[in-house]
Amino acid sequence: MRRWGVLLLVAMALLGVAPAAPAEVGRWEELVAVYGAREEAGRDATFLRERLLAEAPREEPRRLWEGLGAAEGRERASRALALVEALFPGGDPARWEEVGGFWNPQEIPLSLVALDAVYEAVLALGDLPDGGAPFLASTLLRRLLQSSGARIHAFLTAPAEYARLVEILPAWGPPWPRGRIEGRLPFARPVRGSIGQDRALREGFTFLDGYGRPSSGLGAYAWDRRGGRLFRVRDGRPRWWLDD
Repeated sequence: MRRWGVLLLVAMALLGVAPAAPAEVGRWEELVAVYGAREEAGRDATFLRERLLAEAPREEPRRLWEGLGAAEGRERASRALALVEALFPGGDPARWEEVGGFWNPQEIPLSLVALDAVYEAVLALGDLPDGGAPFLASTLLRRLLQSSGARIHAFLTAPAEYARLVEILPAWGPPWPRGRIEGRLPFARPVRGSIGQDRALREGFTFLDGYGRPSSGLGAYAWDRRGGRLFRVRDGRPRWWLDD
């Protein structure tokens, strides 16, 4: 790393920049060391992700999700990462708004299953001793934060596990939002009964549209985050049942 500090000083001299004071040179070397460590962690994270995906059970996405509760360690991480790959276009959590639909007949919204996949992956990676695990966890969460909808529904309002999730991330991550805690994992639940639209509004439930995605207005489903329940809205019309 000192070699990089010397090269920086040479470049400054060639550009006619005044030599830095010793304290400034020290800060340059620290900066170079940080970026070097980050590049190495990125390589380790890529390698770890490939290994975990190779270890994931060869199951349908729904089976992967259902098995998360009993899984531990590497199996939990591999299941969750395989779900991320299966549910997000290109395996990229930043594309959360493109995830929609349900697992039938229980009408489990895939948009919420996708949030479970990222959260479970990050939490599981936090328990692994592999060098690339913290960087991989941070990358997954940073990509999810790029989605404006996910920022609202997975960060600004977050399950209780969010506090633990932020604690295990490396210092070079972004400033993570201070979320309002509401409910616990999992995000996704099967539909259980129905509820009137007026009551859902009074209770402050989150409405989901006909494709199971959180809506800025009213919707066909009402999500009780605090109680961990999902209802059909009696006044709503599930659009995914209708022909174009």
